[in-house]
Amino acid sequence: MKKNILIVGGTSGVSLELAKHYANEGHNVCVTGRKQPDIEEVTFQNFAMTHDPIQLGQDIDRVLECFDPVHTLVYAAGFLQRGHIDELEDNDLGAMVNVGLLAPMLLIQRLKRRSDFPLKIILITSSSQYTPRELEPAYCATKSGLGMLGASLVRDQSLGKVLVVAPSGIRTSFWDNTYEDTKTMLDPIWVANQIVELSSGSFKYKYAKLLRNPERVEVVECLNNDMMPITTHDPATQLV
Repeated sequence: MKKNILIVGGTSGVSLELAKHYANEGHNVCVTGRKQPDIEEVTFQNFAMTHDPIQLGQDIDRVLECFDPVHTLVYAAGFLQRGHIDELEDNDLGAMVNVGLLAPMLLIQRLKRRSDFPLKIILITSSSQYTPRELEPAYCATKSGLGMLGASLVRDQSLGKVLVVAPSGIRTSFWDNTYEDTKTMLDPIWVANQIVELSSGSFKYKYAKLLRNPERVEVVECLNNDMMPITTHDPATQLV
């Protein structure tokens, strides 16, 4: 079945690889971001999130008016400003909250209101979801909140499958102009392939960590439609 797939933050890295994969499968794909990706088969909507929550809601409405209906939402946007809490500016904090948490909530709120079918949700967080870091207080908080958003949404039986994936550092342009050593980080193509694999099959909720050194998948939790645990015997994954 051909589906309409909206990828927010889909113009580079993992989300761009996902866009290529879904487009190659014949799905209708719309990606959002600051610059148009070089993929003819994919629709692009400019969507630059800021610290202004009113503008954020208006921009989301504009995107959804241009791409409707949406069967699957992939949320991959991220914004990181490092520093102790007193060193971060108001606009930096506002942008991190908007990008990391408010935008996906507004998107899911609006998509559920529009849909007469279960919405499938894929939320891409990071290892900051479960690893506290001194110079990333707001970023860790929003990533943790995004993970909990997915775990809470799954209780809503009128929604479809919910997948939360937490990669541990990916070699993308996200790290440009930083001091991060990306040599040991995860390859975006590998991450995208794991997300596709994790999102397949029958489940209601799945939370997985994508770890490095070596590259591996750890399925932390997997629940069926009755909210009962599903065990996996796939040697490529480890249920912990």
